[in-house]
Amino acid sequence: MTIADLRNTVISLLIEYLGMPVVLSDQTSPVPPYPCGYYTIMTPYAPVGEMGSIAWTPNYDEGRTITTTRIEQPYAAFSFTFCSENRREGDSFVLGEDEALAFAEKAQGFFLHVGYDILSNNGIVINQVTNVSNRTSLVVDEAARRYGFDVRLRYTRVDARQDRTIGTVKIIERKD
Repeated sequence: MTIADLRNTVISLLIEYLGMPVVLSDQTSPVPPYPCGYYTIMTPYAPVGEMGSIAWTPNYDEGRTITTTRIEQPYAAFSFTFCSENRREGDSFVLGEDEALAFAEKAQGFFLHVGYDILSNNGIVINQVTNVSNRTSLVVDEAARRYGFDVRLRYTRVDARQDRTIGTVKIIERKD
């Protein structure tokens, strides 16, 4: 799985669960309407210090090459922020503080419980979910209410290369 595969899986499932846009931070044009969520991949690849699993597979080219494959399970860290603002919607008033916090807690719940099996079935393991914290900032004359948290995930990374051999590799098929 590549970091793009990991990102696409996690974000699409989170969008489906929340029913709101969750977009890449620092690259939002146009800015989605409130409420919305942002994500940042803080660490796309953090090895755990292991060599990984190495496998050699003969290629069907008369033994001239083999494919060497390395499989490991590194970490990736994502940061999520959910935004809202005080506003009127029809005859009602939306308190941005409460709305941003509610979406952050709902998203956190996705990683703590709801999405746990779904992600696991996609080869993604949730390792750590941090506390929801205030990330509010001043935007001109109004505060953009923001709450967020971080998630650390493990995924399977596979790297492969084709190596030449110094002799020939004979493929013997087992007959059981």
